[in-house]
Amino acid sequence: MGTKKNILIIRACGVSGETEECDNIKCQAKLYGIDVEDYCPKDTAELHVYLLNHGVNYDYIYLSSHGNAEGFGSENGLIDLSWIDFGSLLCESMVMKEDCIVFLSCCRGGLNQVAYDLFYCCNKVAYIVGPRQSLYPRDMLIGFNILLYNLEHRGIDPIVACEKIKLGTDIRFVCFDRLETETDAGYKMHVQENNREWLDQVNQAREKANEPMIEAPGEIRILR
Repeated sequence: MGTKKNILIIRACGVSGETEECDNIKCQAKLYGIDVEDYCPKDTAELHVYLLNHGVNYDYIYLSSHGNAEGFGSENGLIDLSWIDFGSLLCESMVMKEDCIVFLSCCRGGLNQVAYDLFYCCNKVAYIVGPRQSLYPRDMLIGFNILLYNLEHRGIDPIVACEKIKLGTDIRFVCFDRLETETDAGYKMHVQENNREWLDQVNQAREKANEPMIEAPGEIRILR
């Protein structure tokens, strides 16, 4: 038998239905033998402290939150992070195992820009899954139920497992593969446009996590 998998659930939304959604995902993960860490931060500062001092790394990160193309936040506004800030925090805190899969249970979490930002921050993010559209917690729940079932019970590739969501619900989720995404012209253009603004922040996080640095603006090749 392989090493037991684990998942970190971050409840950062506060909307009605989030409790039931995350409780269900927690029970489903346990059904598949996955160890669960369930965390509900009260504000952005507490989330930073928790992740930076946690000392555990995970196969899956499940983020429940309000979201858009720029970032995510809680209903009361006490949690508010851009995707670059979140990606840098995940990288620096070293809470992800190699080939970690990030589940974004937030509206628009499946946008290309969101995946681009997170992939740029840390090499340990292998896949990112999220909805293209705005959804209720019950929609998020059934989508990620189908995804986890196909990943863990049937052993299906993450891209194919994500396609099963639309087949069963007509809800548009998308799974981004890091290796495929980094070759996309859209990703390369996005990084070139924002590299100067993000470079120092991301490289500081990568250095603390012993990740490879990113070159100066004008070059998007990752140093090996």
